[in-house]
Amino acid sequence: MTLHRLLAGIAFAPAILFLSPAAQAQVTVFGLLDLGLRRLSASGAESQSLVNGDGNTSSRIGFRGSEDLGGGLKANFWIESAINVDNGTSGATSTNNKDSVSGGLTWGRRSTVGLQGSWGELRLGRDYVPSFGNLTTAMHPFGTNGVGSSGLLFYPVNSGGTTVRTSVRASNSIGYHLPANAAGLYGALMIASGEQPGGTATAKDGNHQGLRLGWRSGGWNMAAATGRTRYASGDYRQSNIGLNYKLGAAKLMALWGENRVGVTRTRALMLGTQWDVSAQGELRIAYTTLKASRVASDATHLAIGSVHALSQRSALSATAARIDHKGAGRRFHVGLAPTTPGGSSSGLDLGLRHSF
Repeated sequence: MTLHRLLAGIAFAPAILFLSPAAQAQVTVFGLLDLGLRRLSASGAESQSLVNGDGNTSSRIGFRGSEDLGGGLKANFWIESAINVDNGTSGATSTNNKDSVSGGLTWGRRSTVGLQGSWGELRLGRDYVPSFGNLTTAMHPFGTNGVGSSGLLFYPVNSGGTTVRTSVRASNSIGYHLPANAAGLYGALMIASGEQPGGTATAKDGNHQGLRLGWRSGGWNMAAATGRTRYASGDYRQSNIGLNYKLGAAKLMALWGENRVGVTRTRALMLGTQWDVSAQGELRIAYTTLKASRVASDATHLAIGSVHALSQRSALSATAARIDHKGAGRRFHVGLAPTTPGGSSSGLDLGLRHSF
């Protein structure tokens, strides 16, 4: 055997082992990159122009896989990392369920291992809290991305010394998900630990419990969810109800949500649509009103956008949005906060996304 054939065989050996019948695990590499231009303006502030990611969908890279254990039982895993495409970083940090952002944690978007069978799926690790499910494009035209994001008014408002947390994900969690064939029912139950030292006033900080239950049939899809995170400085509670109905080319959507942080409260109501105007094009519209108690002020959010598919994996997107405050508020914004009491904030996203 010649030297170059020997080296080629050694290089190819790992691939043979990975694909051999003895290795039953099926592993998928997946990801998405979303990058574009953003223009922001706000009352009393200088306008900004940015190269900005995640205007339509969150950029990420991940690995997921499963192993057939026999008897209808599977072991599975999922690890997924956020990507800031404009600078190649992954963002800030998150510890002890004191924050729900994914950046800074290598696999902070999701990191789970579990078992799945006809009875459903059991997951352990860092995962989405059940109440987050209604804030995505399942119940909101824009989901949680860009200047049209549901998160702008449906996420909790930071108040005093209480930090916004577990509105999206929780670490150290145990979750159960209903099976896909449960007569149209779907849902999830989660408990998570902040893993604080015992015997102190903050021993329960970061402990989370959440529940979501939904039903879909024909053109209808509806779900209700709630979650609570314990903190000595004031518990965080998130509840929401989502509804959508497919009427011809349009999906009519409604979403109600409440966030309580200590003694503060915000309630938001959104009405919107995702409308297939062509085989490649979708129009999105969302109008949200928010009522606040003991924090910030009332506000409204109007977003109009479109997504045009270039292929099954690539698309162009455009979204324009504006938030208007009532009273003296200036807490809510699309990326640039107003400095004028009762002011407004506007934004425009133009982007390209590509999945793999």
